[in-house]
Amino acid sequence: MSLEQAKLHQVFQFYVIPNLATPGSKPNLIDFVVTIWIALVLLGLRLAFERAVIPRFKGYLERVKGPGGGKAAFPVLDNIWIAFFAGSLAGLAWWVTVTGNGGCTPWSTSACFVGWPHHAVALGQRWFMVLAFAYYLYELFGTLLGLGTKLKIDMLAHHVVTMALILIAYQANLKRMSVMWQALFDISNPILHMAKGLHSAAIQPLEGLKWAMFNLFAVTFFVCRVVMGPISILWPSFTIAVQWLPASHCYTCWGLVVFVYFLQLVWFYKIVEIAVKGDKGEKAE
Repeated sequence: MSLEQAKLHQVFQFYVIPNLATPGSKPNLIDFVVTIWIALVLLGLRLAFERAVIPRFKGYLERVKGPGGGKAAFPVLDNIWIAFFAGSLAGLAWWVTVTGNGGCTPWSTSACFVGWPHHAVALGQRWFMVLAFAYYLYELFGTLLGLGTKLKIDMLAHHVVTMALILIAYQANLKRMSVMWQALFDISNPILHMAKGLHSAAIQPLEGLKWAMFNLFAVTFFVCRVVMGPISILWPSFTIAVQWLPASHCYTCWGLVVFVYFLQLVWFYKIVEIAVKGDKGEKAE
């Protein structure tokens, strides 16, 4: 193999073959190069979804509901899309948390930090963090390109801060806490989008199911984010973490984690507002 061929092979390996797929590879931020490709594939799938599936569903709704009935096509299918990927990531996060996270769970947080930095790293932890990062990256790209879900400013801030926390956790070997935290917070995501999909569908016989899903979302959001956030994430980060991590790690992560929790409080206030106002409040807004 010539020198030029060797260089091309190295470039191909770096940009195309994930470091994660290399036997015996060690965690490195190079792992996140593949997130660009994953995000681009998701954008391609989303483009095909919007060109092929949504118009057909819109036409079906127009025939069933009459003129104007097709307006619900995009929000219904958009929420189904998000619920599928959010549910898949949440399921993976919980599988890794229970089976390969070194004992770090929402109910056993000391294992998240004790023994740092000599935590064994599981391949499942690495893949989950890379896939979660890739999906956030896909939504950021989609917002910039006007494809798929358009993120509002608070969600943009959430995604950027969460992606920063994932990178820090990956590099500093705080993978246990990162996986557990996302598993805990992400439970409510698919439930929310199922409720929003039902709301957009506006099918009268499904109104009861819609509000049941919304109430389930509100309960899981409150328990997993508002209540368990301080118990399973903030408290151990301010008490146990300081016994093991250098101050530079603590201060950086504290600022980012507190910001993410502040967003949960803002969002929960909005959830309560919607619950109190009901459909009338939503239509007024």
